[in-house]
Amino acid sequence: MLQLIIGGLIGLTVIYWVVLSYSRSVRRESLENTFDAGGIEGLREDYVAKGMAQYEHGLQRRLIMLVYVIPVVLIVVIAYVVNHT
Repeated sequence: MLQLIIGGLIGLTVIYWVVLSYSRSVRRESLENTFDAGGIEGLREDYVAKGMAQYEHGLQRRLIMLVYVIPVVLIVVIAYVVNHT
């Protein structure tokens, strides 16, 4: 049972890092495209860095809920329903 839990957490951690990396790259590309479209003052790097800092603040909380909390809760609920129904 312990091996299953550890393996599951390792798997969820891999999924977390993949989703985090993908989400960051998509957001960075979006910020770069917005800056390249024009109408924004300043340096491109500063604009992208500021936008990424704002994005990072909320992203990690959402990903932790999405990748760790929801699957664990679902597994516990399914195990309870299967064993006590």
